Amino acid sequence: MAASFKIILTCVIALISILVYNIYRKKEKSVKQKRLRVKELHTQYNKHLEKHADQINCIIKQVLPFEPKYCSHTDIQNKYETIKAELPIVDIPKDYVESHAGHQGYKDILWFLSNGETLRKGHNTAFIKYESHRCNNYFRTLLSNPLDKQQVDSILHDDDNTLVIAGAGCGKTTTVQGKVNYLLNNRLATPKEILLLSFAKKSADDLKEKLGHLGVECRTFHSLAYQIIKGVGRPADIIPPEETQQLITDIHKKLTSDATYLASFNDFVLNGLRPIKQENEFNSYKEYIAYLKDSEFESLKGMLSKKRFHKNDSNKTLSNEYVKSGQECYIANFLFLHGVEYSYETLYLYQKEIDANERYDKHKKRYRPDFTIYLNGYNEQSIKTCANPEDNLIYLEHYGIDENGDTPKFFDKKDGLSSSEHYRSIMQWKDEVHKLYRTTLIKSYSYEFTRKTIEENLIKQLLKHGVKLSPKSNKEIYAILQEAYSKEIDAVVTLIQTFIGLFKSNNQSFEELLQKNRDLFSYDHNLIVRNEQLIEVIERIYNQYQSELKDKQKIDFNDLINQAKEHTQRNDFLHPYKYLIVDEFQDISINRYELLNAIKKQRYCKLFAVGDDWQSIYRFTGSDLTLFKRFEEYFGHTIIKKIETTYRFAEPLIGISSNFILKNPNQTKKELRAGRNAHTEVVFEYEKNGDQPINQNLLDILQKLYLEYGDTLADKSITLLGRYNHDIDQLVSNINPIVQKDQNYIYVNTELKEVEVDNEGNTIRDNRLSLQKKIDFMTVHKAKGLESDIVILINCETGKYGFPAELSDDKILNLLLSGDDRYPNGEERRAFYVAMTRAKEKFYFLANKSRQSKFLTEIYAEHIGSQQEAVCCERCEGELRFIKDISNRFGLSKMFGCTNLKYGCDYTTFIKNTELSPLLALNQN
Repeated sequence: MAASFKIILTCVIALISILVYNIYRKKEKSVKQKRLRVKELHTQYNKHLEKHADQINCIIKQVLPFEPKYCSHTDIQNKYETIKAELPIVDIPKDYVESHAGHQGYKDILWFLSNGETLRKGHNTAFIKYESHRCNNYFRTLLSNPLDKQQVDSILHDDDNTLVIAGAGCGKTTTVQGKVNYLLNNRLATPKEILLLSFAKKSADDLKEKLGHLGVECRTFHSLAYQIIKGVGRPADIIPPEETQQLITDIHKKLTSDATYLASFNDFVLNGLRPIKQENEFNSYKEYIAYLKDSEFESLKGMLSKKRFHKNDSNKTLSNEYVKSGQECYIANFLFLHGVEYSYETLYLYQKEIDANERYDKHKKRYRPDFTIYLNGYNEQSIKTCANPEDNLIYLEHYGIDENGDTPKFFDKKDGLSSSEHYRSIMQWKDEVHKLYRTTLIKSYSYEFTRKTIEENLIKQLLKHGVKLSPKSNKEIYAILQEAYSKEIDAVVTLIQTFIGLFKSNNQSFEELLQKNRDLFSYDHNLIVRNEQLIEVIERIYNQYQSELKDKQKIDFNDLINQAKEHTQRNDFLHPYKYLIVDEFQDISINRYELLNAIKKQRYCKLFAVGDDWQSIYRFTGSDLTLFKRFEEYFGHTIIKKIETTYRFAEPLIGISSNFILKNPNQTKKELRAGRNAHTEVVFEYEKNGDQPINQNLLDILQKLYLEYGDTLADKSITLLGRYNHDIDQLVSNINPIVQKDQNYIYVNTELKEVEVDNEGNTIRDNRLSLQKKIDFMTVHKAKGLESDIVILINCETGKYGFPAELSDDKILNLLLSGDDRYPNGEERRAFYVAMTRAKEKFYFLANKSRQSKFLTEIYAEHIGSQQEAVCCERCEGELRFIKDISNRFGLSKMFGCTNLKYGCDYTTFIKNTELSPLLALNQN
C-alpha cells in the first residue's frame, strides 16, 4: 500500500515538474518574442523618424510656431490638417529609449496635436496683451474719443466668428470703426475685402459717412441682396415695405366681399384678438384686475357712443360702457349685434325700496343688475315715462360660477361664509328681489363659455320672454367694427403683416404651422382653435398677396433676401470678402442668417458681429432673438466679448433699466457701468387726477426743469417718446394753444416762472421765462440709436394701446419665433428698456397713477419701494382715493375707495381723522 502511494506521488511530482517547466519555457519564449517585437517596433519607429526627418523638421520650423498675429480656430485646424497631410502619425513605442535625433521633434508634434487649443489660447492672450500695448496710442487717438479696454479687446480678437455684445450707449458704431481701421492699418484686409452690413438704411448711411472714404463697402442686407441678384443678370422690381403693408391692407379690403372670410375676420376682431380668460385662471384679485386693465374691455355700444360723441362735438353727456369682465363684454356685444336694446348696470327699477331695507350692505344697496333689456321699443330714457315699466323690461344677470356653483378662489369671503357660499347667497337674494317686485330675471353663467353654450342659452331665454332678435349681417358688423373698433382692425391687419413677413423669412408651410400650433399650445384647446381661425384668414391673404406679386412681376424684401441666398449657394455670385462686419446684429432674421451663412460657406471669411439683445425690438421685420442667443450653434466656433461701459447715461438709470430688462431670463447678462462721472435721474411724474390734461402735466415738468436749469433749459435737448404715433395727439388741445403739434414734434409757447420758497414755506414767484421750444416727438422704435438730454415717456399706461402694447404681443407669433423669445411681453419689455436708455441727464415716466402699466408698477415698486399697505386696496392692491368726509357713530372719518372701481373693485374703507397716515392724506388731493 505504501509502495503504491510512493509511486503515485512520484508520478504527480513528475507531472507537475513537467508542467512547470513547460510554462517556464513558454513564458521565456514569450518574453523573448516580446523583446524581439519591441526591438522591431523601435527599429520601425526609428525608420519612420529617419524617413520623415525632413517633414518633421519642416513642421517643427514652419507649422508649429505661431505667427505674430491672432490665431483663429480655423488657423489651428489648418495646422492640424497640414501636419496630418505631411506626416503619417504612428504611436511612440512603449519604453522607447531615445536613439534618434528626430524623436524629440516628433514628440513635440504629437503634443501639439493634443494640446493645440490650449497653446492657441495662450498665444492669443499674449498677443492681445502685446498688441494692445503696442497700439495703445493708436486706439486713443484713432477716433474723436479714445476706445476703452473692452472695445480694444473686442477689436483685437480676430477669430472665425466674433460676437460683441455691447450695451446701450457703449459705442457699438465706434467699435466697428475701430475694427475696420485696425484691419486696414495692419493690412489684414484690403478695403474691397471688407463688407460692412447693417439692417436699416439710416444705420448703413451712418457707417458709409464714417468709413466710406476708406473704400469699404457699406450696405444694408437688402442692398447687398439686390447687388447679388443684379450681378447675376436678374434685376428685380422690388416692392418697398410701405407698399407691402398697403398691398396687404388692400387685399384684406377686397376679401371683405367674401362672406366666409368676412365672418372669420369679424369673429376674430370681436372675440379672438383679446381672448377671454376664465376667471378661475387667476390666483388673485390683483392679477384679475391687471388683466382687465390690459384688455380694457369696452362694448361696441360704448365705443360707438364715444366715437360719435367726439365726432359730433356733442353737448350730451358721454357715458362710457366699460364692462367688468370679458364675458360681460361678449354678452353686451351679442345683444347689440342682435338688435336688442339694453343698458349696462343701470339702477334697478325698485332700488329706492331696496336701499331703505339694505342700508349697510353695499352688495345689495343701490342694486344694479348686469343688463337691463328693454321691450316694445323702449330704451333707457323712454322707459322712465312708461306707466308700467316692469312689463316692458327684463333683467339679465351673469354669474361667475362654474358647473358646481363655485366661484373663482380670489372672490370675497364674508360673515364666516366661503367665497362661493357668499356669492350664492347674493344670487339667492337677487332671485328673491325679482320675485318680490315681480320683475323678470334671466341668467347666464361663466361655465356656459367653457361649454360653448352661452349664445344658445341667451337666444333661448330671450325668445322665451318675447325679445325680438334681429341679427346683423357680416357686412353690417364689419361697418360697425370699422367705426367702433377701427384700431383693433388695424391691429389685426398689422399682426397679419408681421406674420406674413416672419412666415416668408422662415420658409415654413401652413401645414407645418398648424401642426406646430397643436404641439406648442397643447395645454390650451381654445388657443389652438383661435390660432387656427387666424391662420385660415392669413392664408387667404398670403395666397392672394403672392399672386399679386407674381402678376405685377415684383418681389418683396423677403423674396429679395431668399433669392440672393439661393444664387450664392449655387455659386452664381462669388464673393471677394475676407471680413463680414455686421452692426445691430440683434435684428438678424432667419433668411438674413441664411444669406450670411451661404457667403461664409462659399469661401472662408470671418464674421465680426456687434449688437445688443436687450435692444432687439424689430420682430415685425422678421428678427429672431435665437440667432443672437445661440450664435455659436448657427455659425460655428465663436468668441463672445462684451462692452459694458456706457457713455450716454449713468446711475441710477443704469441700475433701474438693467434690473428691469433682466427680469427676462433669456436676456444676456451684462454689468453696465458709467463711463463718466455723471448722474441720470429717473422721475415718476404722475397726473394729479384723471381729469387733468396731459399737456398740463408736461408744462408742470417744464416748470420743474426750469427751476433746476434756469435759462440754460433752452439749450437742452428734450424728446418725447410714445409707443404709438398717435400718442402725441393726447398732448394737443384745440382749447389750449400752448402746445401745438407739427408733424413729428410739438411746439411749446408759454411763460414759466421760477419758484422760490422762503423759510416760512411761503412761495415766491419771479424770474419769468418765455419758453418757445420745439420738442421732438417720436415712437420708441424710431428713437432707437438716438439720445437726448431729457426724455419724457408719455405712454406708461395700461390698456390695449398702452405700454406694453398687448395687441402687438400676440402668442400666434411664437409659431414663427424661437423659444428664446417667448417670455411674456418680452419684445415690449425690450422696447420699454430702449425708451429708458435714450436719456443722458433725466428720464421721466408720465402716467396716470391709477392706470399705470405693469412695467411702471414693477419699476416703481423696486426703485421707490412698495407702497405702504395702508395706502393700498386690501382686495386688489390698487390705489385708495379720498371720496368724502363721513360723520357716523364712530365719529368723524374719511371715506376712501379703490381707484379700480371701474374694473369691479368696490372696496371702501373708513379711517378716523386721527388715524390718517401721511400717504393717505396725500391721496385726498
